[in-house]
Amino acid sequence: MIKKLLSLVGATSLLFAVSCRQDGELENAASTKNEIIINSDAGSLSKRIDFKNSGILTIKNALGRKSDVAGDFPLVLVAEVAPPVYEGKTLRATHVAVEGKYAYVSYNTEGDAYLGAIEVIDISNPNVPKMVMQAMMPNTDVSAVRYDQGQLYIAGATNVDVSNAKTAAFVGRMSLNGGLLTTDFVATSLLGKVGTDVTTNNSKYFAVSGATGALTQMNKADNKIEFTVPLQDLRAVGITGNKVVILSGTEGVKVFDANGLTPVSSFAAYTDIAESKRTLDFMGEKLLVSQGKNGVGVYNLSTGTKTQTLSLPASVDGVDPQDIVTNGVSVNADKAFVANGGAGLFVYENKAQQLNLLGSLDLLGSSNYVMSKGDYIFVASGTGGLKIIKYVAPENGVVNCSSYATYTGGEWLNVNSGETFEFGGTKSLKGININHVLSWCGALNATETVNLNSNSTFNMYGKLYQGSQQNRWNGLNINSGSLLNLDGDLTTYGNLTLNSNGSFKVKGNVTIFGDLTLNQGSRIDFIGTGSTITIHGKVTKNGISTITGTYTDTNQKLK
Repeated sequence: MIKKLLSLVGATSLLFAVSCRQDGELENAASTKNEIIINSDAGSLSKRIDFKNSGILTIKNALGRKSDVAGDFPLVLVAEVAPPVYEGKTLRATHVAVEGKYAYVSYNTEGDAYLGAIEVIDISNPNVPKMVMQAMMPNTDVSAVRYDQGQLYIAGATNVDVSNAKTAAFVGRMSLNGGLLTTDFVATSLLGKVGTDVTTNNSKYFAVSGATGALTQMNKADNKIEFTVPLQDLRAVGITGNKVVILSGTEGVKVFDANGLTPVSSFAAYTDIAESKRTLDFMGEKLLVSQGKNGVGVYNLSTGTKTQTLSLPASVDGVDPQDIVTNGVSVNADKAFVANGGAGLFVYENKAQQLNLLGSLDLLGSSNYVMSKGDYIFVASGTGGLKIIKYVAPENGVVNCSSYATYTGGEWLNVNSGETFEFGGTKSLKGININHVLSWCGALNATETVNLNSNSTFNMYGKLYQGSQQNRWNGLNINSGSLLNLDGDLTTYGNLTLNSNGSFKVKGNVTIFGDLTLNQGSRIDFIGTGSTITIHGKVTKNGISTITGTYTDTNQKLK
């Protein structure tokens, strides 16, 4: 809910008082006027990161796509982040910015209270993200964040009764230290009741504010307002080349020149009376706009012509039709990710100048916001927290799979006795059964069991993800006399079992969220140097097993 409208106008700078805490006792910390409470207790903060639902995600195929074929877009739910709670109030995620190994997540509070936060999540370990810092802002909502050259730009709203600001809407800048939050923060009041979004270029930053708000151009050097264009009900702002593009819930899309905000063009995208967050993004000359009940509008940015509509589903079993609404859109290379509320996350691929639906993800809770960068997809689910999703892909230049055939078979990959298969590429499967020899080069997901039956061999060059925490028994089984030869990374969310005389050769990194069982005569051989194994479950040794080579046992489970 957007906060109470304030009619005061003007622009004034305000500095926030800052207090620092490192003891993790945020819920019980006493607040002071306009303070920012810094918490760097990573151990306490990371307790809110949950892995109980981690594992392979299944994309529901789009209408007309065969349901029994292997998928081309393997995804993993890495973790879920519960929202922070402060003095009994649960915050909700509003925006995500990603730079390097850090993801910056902003929060506000639904209702009339002003309460927000910014949190920093370290995603350098793709399997186990950690929360490393938090800035709680007791009298401030945070709508959006953007990283740019060691600075974090912030849009939001502040309680004028406490801050003495002239208006509630603000845009601010926080200097970061090694990517982490600091106390060096300055904000500037804007027209309107809430700053809704912010973006940047080399020398300027641009903010939009809602209700009787404005598009505002700021100078990075001195944080001074250079130009203001009053506009109604602004929801989002983006920049592409020398064009600043804004989205109004009542006036549609407007395009301005980034040097002085001279109007370039405008077109009536849609009218959205709901007081909800909306986003826009770019794919070449395409402008993608989240349009509430109207889905995603795809426009030619130069002409304003609508070229396509990414429609909402008419109905979804078990979901209130009022909860099926397009809240956000994010573009990453040739993919577009759409947050469709209770209908979940929809994934589109750009082919032949058209966005084609690959399928949808049925995520627990409502998909209220989405942001994708690199191999990651972040989905905010209101008070349900944040979901961290990862695309499984081989690292560029590390594995050369050009000599391997492309797999075109079904979602179950079966290798029968006497068969030898060599495949390459990136695929998502339901499961794998090997009775002779399989070699795979690239990246591979298997939702269910991977079985190496007696005296079989599986050569994996690249990345292999398997199973889910909810179905650990659908694990990875290396049976009698079989060999799994890994040159790359293995992550299993199920159990890994080496049966009698089973062998596992490792040159890379192994992560086991379930249990590891080593039966009589089994062995693990680490090849070369630099290999790691991280076991989150328990280790059971039945009889005599052998472990050789140089490796790092992250959780000290193989003693």
